Amino acid sequence: MPTSCPICEQPIPSAVGHCSVCGFPTALAIEGLRSIGPDGSGTAELESASPASAKSEPRAPVAPSPEAEICSAISRDIRGKLDYVRGLGRGAPDVTNEMCQAAISEAEGRVTEALEVLRRAQRSLDRQTDELLTHRLQSLQARESALRESGVRFAVQGDLNRLKSAVEGGQREAAGGLLLETERRMSQFESDWRGLQGLLRQIDTLRKEATDLGIPLGEIEAEVTELRDQLREPDLIEDALDTIAQSAAQTLMLLHEAIPTSLEEELARHEVVLERYPDDHAPSAAARRLHTEATRHLKKGRLSDAVGSVRELRREIEKLEQSRELHEVAVGVGPTAATPVETESETLDRLLKKARSLAGRVRTLPPDSDVAREAAAQIREVTDLLRNRELRGADQALARLMRMLSAEPEAG
Repeated sequence: MPTSCPICEQPIPSAVGHCSVCGFPTALAIEGLRSIGPDGSGTAELESASPASAKSEPRAPVAPSPEAEICSAISRDIRGKLDYVRGLGRGAPDVTNEMCQAAISEAEGRVTEALEVLRRAQRSLDRQTDELLTHRLQSLQARESALRESGVRFAVQGDLNRLKSAVEGGQREAAGGLLLETERRMSQFESDWRGLQGLLRQIDTLRKEATDLGIPLGEIEAEVTELRDQLREPDLIEDALDTIAQSAAQTLMLLHEAIPTSLEEELARHEVVLERYPDDHAPSAAARRLHTEATRHLKKGRLSDAVGSVRELRREIEKLEQSRELHEVAVGVGPTAATPVETESETLDRLLKKARSLAGRVRTLPPDSDVAREAAAQIREVTDLLRNRELRGADQALARLMRMLSAEPEAG
């Protein structure tokens, strides 16, 4: 019995009648039928099978016929091609069934039939391999074209040209190696490009929002322009794309630093404006709510939401200021009209009453909520400021707390 399958060349124990991989009946193996060599190997089997032959002289080995030699050569050729074709992965052709059929036919003495089956299998394998290589080459060309349309030119055209020449020249094994390496590079570049596109989208969104709010970006604009120029370069390699991605990440970080600083400064200016209005001033309630909302978004790093709230807050502040100016004109009071001066004792009494009122409101909030924890911290801050007679700071802290609470629904 053969020690390895003539089809898939997997080891086969002597007691097993079929290959565990391809199922080929090992008793019909061509190599097994030819195991009697000129050195006398295999004669023990013949002697045990026929007692009469033990008394006769050893017979000379029968030379294989020309057709059998051709079958053997074609089988070796097919097995060699299958070794690299299987490495192509998805859609790889397989002629194992035809190989089994040919082996059985030859074992049964139908060598001519076996030769025809092997020739058909050889032609089929070559045709299917060419089709697979051509199809995968076309897929790579389409992917390269899609990359160019998306705004980047990958330095892969030389590999594609070499692959095309190998496919058209019938150099299947060389084409298979080139194909796998080019597909690997293409997949990696596409993945890196998708990541960079995500960074660029975030940068463009934040730039637009900053521009709409009039936030100066300075050197960031120059950084973005340089990124775009680098992407227009022809024949980008993987390392160059990685360098651009690192620069984009740095630019995005600069935006995340510049925008919050500008928003904090603007919110501080709006807070001064809102302090001109009493806490129970109904027309300013919307602006106070938006101010609290923008501050909360900013603290949690939600820049897009913070920018949206500040944009709406600007409109509300503008309406408030226009309304105040119209009212002053209507009643004949100028913006510099004198207002009663509050004594320190009166201010302290007013702030204490406001603090007690807001503390009661805080106790109605869900105890485990973020708002409750933030409000409690502000109450403690107000208490410390009042104890130290820092009345202006306490007044501002209470105003911030009231705006925050006004944005929350009343409990139960």
